[in-house]
Amino acid sequence: MKTTVIRIVIKPYTNKELAKIFNASERTFRRDMAKIRHHLTPRNGHRWSVNQVEHIMSLFGRPFEVIEELV
Repeated sequence: MKTTVIRIVIKPYTNKELAKIFNASERTFRRDMAKIRHHLTPRNGHRWSVNQVEHIMSLFGRPFEVIEELV
């Protein structure tokens, strides 16, 4: 049986960084964010806060990256 190790780091991110995490182009990510922006408080600068990132991930679904597969 294989076990998959998943790592998600919740920290302040920019739109560009979140687009990479969600494996989307920056333009597509901005369009998707425009649809849910009314659910979020305004950003402080260019980064989304930790609470906002958690909320974004709850709305879009949690992204994950397979780091290692154990056999």
